[in-house]
Amino acid sequence: MKLRRIAALIVLVSALACSIEPAPPVPPDSIAFGVFGDGPYRSWEVGRFRRLIADVNRTDLAWFLHVGDIFWYPCSEKNYQRSLTAMNSIRHPVVYTPGDNEWTDCHESIAGRYPPLDRLALLRRTFFAHPTRSLGATPMALTSQGEDASHAEFVENARWVRGGFVFATVLMVGEGNARDPGRGVETNAEVDRRIAAALAWLDDAFALADSLSLTGVVIAMHGSPGLQYHPQPRIGYEAFLDQLETHVKAFDGPVLLIHGDGHNYRVDHPLRDRASYEPLPNFTRLETFGSPDIGWVRVVVDTISGEFSFEPRPMRRWWL
Repeated sequence: MKLRRIAALIVLVSALACSIEPAPPVPPDSIAFGVFGDGPYRSWEVGRFRRLIADVNRTDLAWFLHVGDIFWYPCSEKNYQRSLTAMNSIRHPVVYTPGDNEWTDCHESIAGRYPPLDRLALLRRTFFAHPTRSLGATPMALTSQGEDASHAEFVENARWVRGGFVFATVLMVGEGNARDPGRGVETNAEVDRRIAAALAWLDDAFALADSLSLTGVVIAMHGSPGLQYHPQPRIGYEAFLDQLETHVKAFDGPVLLIHGDGHNYRVDHPLRDRASYEPLPNFTRLETFGSPDIGWVRVVVDTISGEFSFEPRPMRRWWL
């Protein structure tokens, strides 16, 4: 009996030590959404990922944004289905934009030596069978770039408007945005088409913001474009950053870029005018957590002032 009491006490103390305080209520005239990416990669991260989902499910959110890298390896259909089940266990709408781990890196031996374009096709069948509807237990309506006949293959690029902001996802992944001669001619031709589609979708988002007199623009993708190195961005992101800079300079309202890939939580203002090298004050970058850190970020948008606030919610590492 004494040993049982001790064991129960240990469990209680561990739970209290590893618990996270509930998120505060959403302020008036504001919307809140969650951001997560790059995990879980390893078996010992799965417990924290379950706790993360529980925390997300008890939090008042308009939607939950997954910025890719849903697993590390292998690129098996079983892993895709497992990730889809996890996303659909979230009670909020879930908007997902893929990362490199789940398709462009699948040719590696550790991932199963799958052809990347084959895995991209499987991703689209699995996660984007209904591209005008989000994932999650309570889906919300989306506009898909795939509805445009000229970009019909890019069903994963989504857009929606809420609280005076336009939100858009673009398929720009980590590891140089898959710009690698070793992946073959066919794969690199896909990169060219995908970048062209991303640039067109970026243009459309800002054009919509202008036409509707919206307050701001939020763009989400997986790949870290190398903003800390701008004006010499990482290979594969040059055209995107050029066009993003042009739009940010011309737009009066706030612009938020959300991405993963670097596995380091940070909020900063790294985009600069290439001519003067002065920072562009209306631009903010959010990079979310990534393995081995399992955590998410609650973003609150003040729909009156247009200001963002960020609440990091990491799961304690020793909670398995």
